[in-house]
Amino acid sequence: MRAYEFDKLPGFSKLFCDYINHNPFFDERFPSNKLLNDNSIYLKSISDNYKNRNSIKSIIEKSTNNIELNNKQKENLEKLGQPDTLTVVTGQQVGFLGGPLYTIIKIFTAINLANKLSNKYQDLNFIPVFWIEDNDHDNLEASQATIYNAEYELKHLSCMEGLSKEDRTCVSERKFDDSIFKAISNAIESLAESQFKESLINKLNTIYKPEIKWNDAFISLLNSWFADKGLLYIKASEARQSRLFRELILKELENIGKTKQIINDANQKIEKSGYHIQAKAYEVNVFIHENEKRYKIIKTKYDNLTFEYDSRLISLDELKQKAEKEPELFSPAVLMRPVFQDYILPTAVYIGGPSEIGYSTQIKELYDYFNVSMPAFLPRHSSTFINTQIQSFLEKQKIEPIYFTKQFDEIEKELNDILFDKEVEKVFEKARKQINDNYEEIQNVLSKIDATLIRTGASACHKSLENLLWLEKKVNSAQKRVNQLIYDKFRQISNYFFPEGTMQERMFSAINFMNEIGEEQILKMIDEFTKAEPERHYYLKMES
Repeated sequence: MRAYEFDKLPGFSKLFCDYINHNPFFDERFPSNKLLNDNSIYLKSISDNYKNRNSIKSIIEKSTNNIELNNKQKENLEKLGQPDTLTVVTGQQVGFLGGPLYTIIKIFTAINLANKLSNKYQDLNFIPVFWIEDNDHDNLEASQATIYNAEYELKHLSCMEGLSKEDRTCVSERKFDDSIFKAISNAIESLAESQFKESLINKLNTIYKPEIKWNDAFISLLNSWFADKGLLYIKASEARQSRLFRELILKELENIGKTKQIINDANQKIEKSGYHIQAKAYEVNVFIHENEKRYKIIKTKYDNLTFEYDSRLISLDELKQKAEKEPELFSPAVLMRPVFQDYILPTAVYIGGPSEIGYSTQIKELYDYFNVSMPAFLPRHSSTFINTQIQSFLEKQKIEPIYFTKQFDEIEKELNDILFDKEVEKVFEKARKQINDNYEEIQNVLSKIDATLIRTGASACHKSLENLLWLEKKVNSAQKRVNQLIYDKFRQISNYFFPEGTMQERMFSAINFMNEIGEEQILKMIDEFTKAEPERHYYLKMES
């Protein structure tokens, strides 16, 4: 297992790197982080002040009505009804084929931290909970998954055809249609042959069927991996339907613009400290739901009392009346989501990825405003897997895996420098100079004979240089063909480590790696490495 500092890798912001490196600025933005490890009184106060124990049990039961909870999960659900139980929460949008690899990684981070805290604080229980953000309307993102085939070519899959970014339908309302057969078939065809493929095929064919809801399939797949860990699941849509958000929604609508101002004030502190702002606040930071769709509530230019959604006008009074009578029609925007989540859960810790840590830096004062206890915000673990085939190549070539965390065209240029005959470059450079020198002499002669011929001479020079460049490209292509196997291998490894310019964990579904060495082994590897500190990025060698 090799580990690298985040600031040595692409795609990790300065804010996140400074947070990881314990910059004092983040002590003020995340005051609960330090209290987590040495203040049982603080944790007990969260538990004692929590009032939604019976309601949250019901929400989780409704969220998981498509699966059978095992004894450990039932035990954890019962513990949630007890006054000495807190939650370690992480979450994600619904993801086809389980979403990107980091989904599993962050769940294991939460599970292992819950176990660690339970051992540390014997008088408290800590339960891992996975929040499924299915109020969202980003159907395109939720429908897609990416895997690689035997040649490490990327295969982008979608569980439904004809989706549009403009479609406002909530993911919670989405069901698979017959196109799911094609999607699963494409996934199966793309996976390399292995001894583990058949069991994966059986699992996918069992879970992904027409008329099954996307969120239920997501839970079923995750539960096949995490049931024995006692993980519980909560759908954001069920939380909304429970009407528990009512008090917070009314406060948002009764003080239009207040939360935007609170966030903007926090943003100024963040920017003064040299960081970029992750997420934007709006005049109204809740969405409205209607006919299975979700709409942004927009303040109009007419006055401060008229708003718009779905091209319809609505008064502030009408919005308040809706929230009063039907709070289930409203859900939080991105910066409000953590506050709403921790209002209905006794959260001790939230486990977030780099972008979540980024926008959570903006919301400390929102917790104060809504009188919600702000939990600790800790990072998920981060890793890249290395299979034995690629590991063997890297060792033979004496290349560190971090070398591939850059665009392939940059790698290709470096290969050209190594593999191309330097004499060829010198010969063509000499020829270019000779052409320019020769035409310069010709131009001097032409200027004395007929000045109008100078342009013709320049054109001839340009054509000669173009022909030389064409020949040089042909020679370079020939050199590249001679070394094509090397280029192909480097491209394959680039696709594997840094697909489309992003880290492996953010692109590929976990089923790829499970297909290589088995579900049990991958889960065991992630379980083990997430017991280490999450302050570096780990490269993990896969061994079956």
